[in-house]
This record gives sequence, structure tokens and C-alpha cells, in this order.
Amino acid sequence: MARPVNEWILSQVVGGTLDSVAEEMSAAVTRTARSPLFNEAHDFTTGVFDFIEGRTRLVAQAPGCTLHLYAVVSAVDELLDAFKNDLHPGDILLVNDPYYGGSHSLDWTIVMPVFHGRRPVLLPAVRSHMGDNGGPVAGGYNPRSRDIWQDGLRIPPLKLYERGEKRQDVFELITANNRLAHWLEGDLDAMIGACKLAAQRADMLLKRYGYTSVRQAIDQRIEYTERRVREEISSWPDGTYTAETYADHDFQGNRDIKVKATVTVSGSDLTIDFAGSAKQVPGFINSPLSNTTSFAFVAISTCCDESIPINEGYMNPVTVKAPLGSVVNPKPPAPCGHATACTGAEIAEAVLLAISQCAPERVGVNAHKLPLAYTNGQYQDGRPWVNLNFFGYTGGAGGAYETDGWGLYPPVMTGVILPSIEMNEIQYPSRVLKHEYTADYTGAGQWRGAPGLHVLIQHLEPSHTSVMMAGVRNTTRGLCGGEDAPSNLVVLHPGDKAPLEVRETAFHVPMNGGGIIEFHRAGGGGWGDPWQRDPRLVLEDVLSGFVSVEGARQDYGVIILEAGMDFILDHEGTDALRQKGKLGR
Repeated sequence: MARPVNEWILSQVVGGTLDSVAEEMSAAVTRTARSPLFNEAHDFTTGVFDFIEGRTRLVAQAPGCTLHLYAVVSAVDELLDAFKNDLHPGDILLVNDPYYGGSHSLDWTIVMPVFHGRRPVLLPAVRSHMGDNGGPVAGGYNPRSRDIWQDGLRIPPLKLYERGEKRQDVFELITANNRLAHWLEGDLDAMIGACKLAAQRADMLLKRYGYTSVRQAIDQRIEYTERRVREEISSWPDGTYTAETYADHDFQGNRDIKVKATVTVSGSDLTIDFAGSAKQVPGFINSPLSNTTSFAFVAISTCCDESIPINEGYMNPVTVKAPLGSVVNPKPPAPCGHATACTGAEIAEAVLLAISQCAPERVGVNAHKLPLAYTNGQYQDGRPWVNLNFFGYTGGAGGAYETDGWGLYPPVMTGVILPSIEMNEIQYPSRVLKHEYTADYTGAGQWRGAPGLHVLIQHLEPSHTSVMMAGVRNTTRGLCGGEDAPSNLVVLHPGDKAPLEVRETAFHVPMNGGGIIEFHRAGGGGWGDPWQRDPRLVLEDVLSGFVSVEGARQDYGVIILEAGMDFILDHEGTDALRQKGKLGR
């Protein structure tokens, strides 16, 4: 039975307003935060939740760091569960503990309840990656971590503000345990300010339409999203589909860590079961359940129409299971500091590999097997700095049906922005000497992955760099006959010693002023048989410098002739080579 038009219109108005609120929150954080991670790289996510009958629901989310998609949901749930009987106007809540709905302890979540009468009804939230979180190493990534405490400061659910009053003792405790306190306080203020702005907008919405109408409109919008997602799942054949992939290592000497996903399609319901995955490991790649669920939902969301609003309706048709004590659902105090890269990448990859068996045209390679190398040092005034060297992580997006890999980040990092090189060089004593695509360094396919990159980053002052490699032995997988991506590589040029080629990890390596970090960042995996690629597209890739003439022949069966400064497609030679190759393949 169709609803009256005015109800449908109201649901669109309210839903659009809440989307705008989340986007305005995002803009507020970007424009007011101190850390380059916020104001340049945009490594955070904003959203709005409601609170009904003791449970929270995601109702709107702005484009941000996509891997936060579900982890922020879990963190908000934990915060509201901790304070559901002790919430008051003016309260602002904080959590970062991976075992309280977190992912890794560098991701902090702030929530501010909005009241209608005496009840909290809406919950603006910000989840952000902080530049430091205390612990043994600057920057928070500790490849030698053996337990959750060695990952950094654990913040269980607590109140930063109580009834509108700042808890100065709590603030001072947090900033005292952070190397970048000169950034941290400003970043927290930016997150809090965004929540306060959203609270004002939400209050205006409630006053204009009334709580009952707003709640009904939210219900309808969630129902709409759920219906759209169920329609997508229903188009996939019923059945059980299994895939597995591997993380290279856990940074403690254990290699080839298995992540297995079994995806069951039953009508419009989808179950993702990670039974059969490796047991939790000593190293810091264990993925808390909230992080595992988040990467599973990221994989699902990339298979659905991008016009579907992101809200609770996305999650209702999907059930995620993960055995306790496994690398995808560890028991405390297992370390989790690197979970948002390893094994997050493998979680999304295993799910997509399984779905490719029933919905091949809906999947794309959600690559995130990045070579993480971060550098820390001191400004001339003695203040510490930590540079995550974002330029070295770009690339890795895979191909999908009818589209090549594109952009500088894969889907799991879609909302993160590549910082301005000029601003980066102002904020850090560094120079980006090179940041460019390189030929024949991606997964070939009917639709190829994004090109790989060669990056040189120089730090002008003495510093230390730690490197954590991924995607070296177990590279990003291709789909549906596409080629896997090549291996990542990082080479450190300390300045006073021979270059150090890093294949697994390097810890706190001293770098002279002028030392260089060299990244060879692989592109993404391909989709489909490379020899089915349109030869005209291969010619375009050669002209663009993404594929060499020899690579065109070997990887795609396409003959390109050099004619002076130009390149020409040899149609007859290509047809003959492909026919010969077809007989021999």
C-alpha cells in the first residue's frame, strides 16, 4: 500500500537534512582542526544516529574514511550502553578502546546526545584517526606490540563534558599521554564543535517538524535503504560461496595469516561467516569484531548502487559471524594496532572473492594492502611531529566490471583526501621529490587496476622511520580472471648507510637530514581476462605511460608499433597474436 505523497516528501526532506548535517559536521572538522590528518588528509568520518528504545541506529553519514563505516556504529553502541541511564543535556562522550567497539586505538569516537524533552533522541558522532595515542612509539603504530597496552592509551567509555561542564582532569589526563598534545586539544575541540553544531541543527529540525514526524521520516528512510539493499541481494543466486586470502605476516615472525569468508545468500538475506580463519596471533594485526564487521560492510556497500543512502538499513539484511579467539575476533588483550590495514584488507578481499562467485559484475577489488611507513622527529622548537607519509600509500584501487581502477585511493579509503604537497611541506620538514605513476605495475585485466606509483619523500631534519609492509607475498587479488597486483616495496635511504630494502618490517630506523623513503606502491588487481581488453584501451594506456609496449604484448596480447614519437595499434598483428595465444592458453 503506497504511503501518502506528503509522507514520502517529508522522509526525503528529513533524510536530506540529516545528510547535510553530517556533511556540515565534516566541513567543520576540516576547517577547524589542527592536525594535518584532519585538515588535509580528512582521515575521519561524521554521522548522525538516533536512539530508540535503548538502541542506536545510524541515520546519516557524510563521505569520509570508508573503513569507519560500521566501526563507528559499534563505538556509539558501546558508549550509549555505558551511559544509557546517566545521559544529560550537555554530555559529550569519548571512547577509543578496540574492545569497546573500536578498531585500533588510534581511532577515537566522540558522541553528543541531543534531547527531546527528557529523552536523548539524536546522536551526532565523529570518528577520527589521531596523530598519536601514547604508548611506546610515536604515531601509535608499534610493530613490536605484544598486547593491547603496547598499542597505546586505552580509553574506555567516558565523559569529556558532563552537563555542559568540561572535565578538565580528564582532558589533562588524555593530553598528558599524547606526544602531539599541541595538535590533540585542537582536534578534540574540532570534533566537539562539530557535534555541537549538529546538535543545533538537529534541535531546529525537531522544533520544525516535531519528534514524531522526524522519527517516522527516519523510519521510512531506513526502510527505503533496506529495501534497496535487499533487492540487490535478491538478484544474486541463492547458495553458499567460500573464499580465502592471506595476510603476509603479523610482524612477529608468523606468516601467511588466513582469512576465510563463507557468504550465504538466502533470498534477500546475507550471512558472512569467518569460521576457518586463523586463530588470533601475537602481532598487532588482530581485528576486533567491530573492525571485522566494518570491513565486511564496506565490501557489501561497494557491490550496491552508490545512490542508496548509507544508514542502518544497509546492515539489517546482513549477519556477520566471527569465531571468538580468531584473528577476526580476538580475545583481549591481543594487540590490534594495525587492524585497519592488516587484516582489514584481507577481510574485505575475502568477502569480495566469495561474492564474485555469485555476482561477478558487482564486485571490484577493494585493495588496502598498503606499505605503511611513518616518520617522526622534532621541530626546531623541540615539539615532536609525526608524518604518516600519505603520498606513499596512494594507489591500489582495483578494476571492476566495465571500469578500470581509478583515483589515488581504493574504495576502503575513498573519503580520505590526498594532502596538498605544498601544505605538507609547510607542516613538516619534508619534500616530496617524486609522486608519479609507473608503467606495468598493476594487475592486468579486461579492466585493469589503477596504475602503480613511484614515490620519493625526503625529510630534511634528522628523524626516525618505521616501515610495516603488506601485499608483498600475498598481493592484492584480481577478480573473475583478472591478474593479481604486483608486490609493494619500500627502500630506506638513511643518508649515511647503504639503502635498506624492506620486505616485512623495519623499526625506528635513524634517518639523517636529507634521508629518503622510496615507495614502490603496486596498483590494484584486475577484473576479467586481460586478453579480452579492448585493444584501443591498451593503446590509450601505452600513450598515457601506464603500460609499456612490451607490457601490452605480454599482458594483453596487443601489438603496439612505435612510429617516431607516436604509437600505432597493429590490428592484424593483435588479432593473430590473440588467436595464437587463445589456442595455447
